[in-house]
Amino acid sequence: MADLKLDFVTLDVFTDTRFLGNPLAVVFVPATVRNRLDQETKQRIAREFNLSETVFLHTLENEPSTGSSTREIDIFTPRKELPFAGHPTVGSAYLILHHFGWGHVDTLQTKAGPIRIEALAGQAAGRIRAAIPHAVRIHQHSLGSLLSAPSTEPATASAIEQGLSPHADIRAAELSAPVVSIVRGMTFVLVRLENLEQLARAPPAADIDFDKIGLLDEGAWKESLVVRYYYVLGGDEASAGGNERTNIRTRLLRSGFEDPATGSAACTLSSYLACQRGAVEKGASFAITQGVEMGRRSEIYIDATVQRVGSSGAVGIKELHLGGTAVVVMNGISGEVPEEPVVSRKTGTVFEKRLILKYIEENGKEPGTDEELDPEDLLSVKTSRVVRPRPPNFTSLPSLLKAFQDEWDALVLETYNTREQLSRTREELATALYQHDAAVRVIARLTRERDEAREALSNVTVAQAAAGPANGDAMAVDNESLPENLVEHVNELQQQLTKGRKKRPIPKGWANSDDVANLQQVSYTDLTVSQASSLDTESEYAAIGGLDGKLDIYSIQGNTVERTLDIGEPVTATAWTGSKVVLATARGSVKVFDNGSETASFQAHAGAATGLSVHPGGRILASVGVDKSFVFYDLESLEQVSRCYTDASLTACAFHPDGKLFGAGTQSGDIKVFQSDTGEQAESFNLGTPVQTLVFSENGFWFAAAGKGQSTTTIFDLRKSGPAAQVKELQTGDAQALAWDYTGQYLATAGSMGVTVQMYSKSSKSWSEPLRTSTPAAAIRWGPEAKSLVTVSKEGVVSVLGAKE
Repeated sequence: MADLKLDFVTLDVFTDTRFLGNPLAVVFVPATVRNRLDQETKQRIAREFNLSETVFLHTLENEPSTGSSTREIDIFTPRKELPFAGHPTVGSAYLILHHFGWGHVDTLQTKAGPIRIEALAGQAAGRIRAAIPHAVRIHQHSLGSLLSAPSTEPATASAIEQGLSPHADIRAAELSAPVVSIVRGMTFVLVRLENLEQLARAPPAADIDFDKIGLLDEGAWKESLVVRYYYVLGGDEASAGGNERTNIRTRLLRSGFEDPATGSAACTLSSYLACQRGAVEKGASFAITQGVEMGRRSEIYIDATVQRVGSSGAVGIKELHLGGTAVVVMNGISGEVPEEPVVSRKTGTVFEKRLILKYIEENGKEPGTDEELDPEDLLSVKTSRVVRPRPPNFTSLPSLLKAFQDEWDALVLETYNTREQLSRTREELATALYQHDAAVRVIARLTRERDEAREALSNVTVAQAAAGPANGDAMAVDNESLPENLVEHVNELQQQLTKGRKKRPIPKGWANSDDVANLQQVSYTDLTVSQASSLDTESEYAAIGGLDGKLDIYSIQGNTVERTLDIGEPVTATAWTGSKVVLATARGSVKVFDNGSETASFQAHAGAATGLSVHPGGRILASVGVDKSFVFYDLESLEQVSRCYTDASLTACAFHPDGKLFGAGTQSGDIKVFQSDTGEQAESFNLGTPVQTLVFSENGFWFAAAGKGQSTTTIFDLRKSGPAAQVKELQTGDAQALAWDYTGQYLATAGSMGVTVQMYSKSSKSWSEPLRTSTPAAAIRWGPEAKSLVTVSKEGVVSVLGAKE
């Protein structure tokens, strides 16, 4: 292969400015040498360029040939061949359609399949668009679920731990990030960060050997390149086509390496976000900016269309288009010094005669232009054999000495300026280090004070009122019972509901298993709330609270947000009873709104309030918090009526459907059940991990609970104790919210893996799963007669699942 000479061009892709964007080398492979260029030689050439990708573009013998509209490309990294990559596709298409002007070519053939390409006009003139082949798959495991799985080997857990970010906030995002493939062989861990400051700190501690940890689904998806892709969602703006376009900032990072632009990763992220939004048969547009932090800003444009997949109501990608532009950086057919130089009559460019004649034979044009060029347009260049005299200033010793002195003066001046700049930089660095040191000391002091306060709070002794003074340094805290009138209300309601439950039939017209199995998305809308955390419904309306301090009132029938309230504090839990909407906040407040106006506010907890629950009678409200206490309120008088303390931070709560019992989940992994009237603990059940959510069944003796980091939901029996109380583990994925229907047949779960409905058949005493969707959700509620579900995602998209008309 030593005599083989191939022409090439280099471009910067996803930019119209040289030395920005992502570099790409395109090597031309004429038909006459195709059989001589094997895979090993292509790999060596790719390693020689040492760019992220190198493309081998196969040309025809009579190029440009209008007889074929397809050109084949092979894509190589310095290590291996790829079936598909975004920026080589866009760069090759730009070279063909804009640089060479081969307008008849409309398809690039890749190992992943044929790709349709086109040049855009109008406001997007200069940009090309490629229809990307796709087989989008969201894998079952995330790094977090794999790390917490009982079957995970210690070596695998250690490999994951060592490769995660050293920053706690980014580390948490990496653990919960979905793992998505755009095609078989190309997979990305999509890590969503909250702001650009986190994005700047994103580089991981080390690479993770994804081939060895078993992260991907089994089968054909098992073998794949896997890379972490970090992103921050921006705002929406009008695109050239009139649709809303979402702006996103991204970074593709591995230890010691960053890619300035990654079309395949951008396609994967856009596909995932489009499926989350569920805009069936509607376009979703994304403008992705990558490479800013490394000084090679790249602009990537994605358009995706979503469609229904199967009868389960799941959504998938119908069409996916990748867009961008490029600029040629090194343009020529050879880098050799001409042995027989000729010059073009038209442009005055000098070429090697042997090579330019070959290029004219294949292309009929002058390289780098669209002008036709004939061999008659080439003029031979003759070089003079006479040696030109040297300039006069280099012909005498005084002139040479002056030149040396000028050079020395310039060098000394440059050295002085460099030292002065270095001195200023040292001063600025010293100031920054002093400020950093001061900030670290303040943070250390505040952390120490916080830990001391937590330690003091954990040492609080929870006890009934003692006859004498408490001994030791621990403070005795008395639990408070409900007032007598509310105790009477609780007991009367319990007797009434317990008696009616035993013989209560399934209401006429209630959904059967086929109705539930056919639930699919019938409407959705974007909320004002951008970080949704909680949801509750009343009649045909839903209240959605968010960590951004907002509350949306959503009309389910009208599919529109009718009112938005600015709460001013991050909302952690929402409850709706009658005309009252109750909110718990991250600052420990419990706020009551009636018809859109705040009617009461309680500073109930020393720390975040983490859960709310309304008593079946609708008169008593309960809240729990990280300060280890639960508080009861009278919603008629809008007064706090009792407070009780436990020995662990509380994370979730629920009233029993009879109202006599109150359950609270703890950070330590226990679920404690209390008497509602006295606050005394009646029973404790162990889940084994911090409790995320819990809900009682309407059958009166079951409740379901899910823990953080778990992929299962556990069913407990109140009639049993110890390990025997765990009667069933359901494989639901990470459940962030649970909802049981009125009949106790259907348990709905919502999590990052999607929505499921688990069904218990009383006749066969068995569980089944009539419904599973892939649309992530953070909260969920049943609609009337269990014939619909209302869900909301963390991104603030509310969806209604119902029967398709």
